Amino acid sequence: RKELLTNTFLRNFQPVPDAAALYQSWSERGAQFHYVSSSPWQLHEPLTEFIASAGFPEGSLHLRFFSLRNSRLLSPFVFRPENKARSITALLQQYPQRRFILIGDSGERDPEIYAAATRRFPNQIARIFIRDITNQGAHSKRFRKVFRGAAANRWRIYQHAEELSDEQILDY
Repeated sequence: RKELLTNTFLRNFQPVPDAAALYQSWSERGAQFHYVSSSPWQLHEPLTEFIASAGFPEGSLHLRFFSLRNSRLLSPFVFRPENKARSITALLQQYPQRRFILIGDSGERDPEIYAAATRRFPNQIARIFIRDITNQGAHSKRFRKVFRGAAANRWRIYQHAEELSDEQILDY
């Protein structure tokens, strides 16, 4: 919690190295972007500015609702996977004919959320890319469990954005 508060309020947002260039190359080939975060909606403006200044493609930004009236002071900084899952489900339902590639990291619950979305919407989730920030490796017990039963070509664990440059994302 302390690290999350520090990153949110005391440090400048930092892009994943080479991710903006990768996303721009995908955008130039026709990909559209929806940025989903568990951050509270009160960070919409600084996050929008960060996305633009870091060189990421334009896209919709989906943050979670937070109100001081019905929450404890630190609750916006407690990760609740249902918030991100709810936003992803809404996007999938809003665009039933669209195929999605979900990109996240291993720091919280992205692999679990994305695998559940794939099971619920198998025809809409083309791929899952998880940046391994916990150094577990693709063959870790966690990833084997999360992606059990999923075709090996549907998900990929990576450490550096440049590793995804060979992905033919529009073939899905």
